Amino acid sequence: MEKNKKVTELTELKQTFTIAKSAIVLEFKGLTVETDTAFRKSVRDHKGQYRVGKNTLLRLAVKDTVFESLSPYFKGASSVATTQEDMVAFAKVLNDFLKDNPAVTFKAGLSDGKPLALKDIQQLANLPSREVLIAKLLYLIKSPISGLAITLDAIRKQKEQGQ
Repeated sequence: MEKNKKVTELTELKQTFTIAKSAIVLEFKGLTVETDTAFRKSVRDHKGQYRVGKNTLLRLAVKDTVFESLSPYFKGASSVATTQEDMVAFAKVLNDFLKDNPAVTFKAGLSDGKPLALKDIQQLANLPSREVLIAKLLYLIKSPISGLAITLDAIRKQKEQGQ
């Protein structure tokens, strides 16, 4: 790779790591082009990025970021999936991909500055989506209010019948 391309890629990687909230390092030996393309599309659909990069450039890109502790994992055939959005949806995509592709292995991860293990990704993947959690919360908030409204309406009707 010529120097100008390396500088451009390093700048792009640095920007990716600067704005990302979460990053997962994977080893991708034995992955077909079709599978890799499908995974990239799935990650993009969930507002993430997936990149295969040279380990030296990846190490330089994470330097002086919250992801600097991932540096030792950039060995061998490394790729990085990052997101600045909902980690639960991102974890679902990663978990499904890792289940369906045993050739791909999880190396390390960080989310909001905290280390992630594979079991953490699996636990996050089993959580309901953000939209479902919000719907459940709204139901819980609405439930006591509607109960109060029914009770007040019953009291009103009772008073009307008593007069």
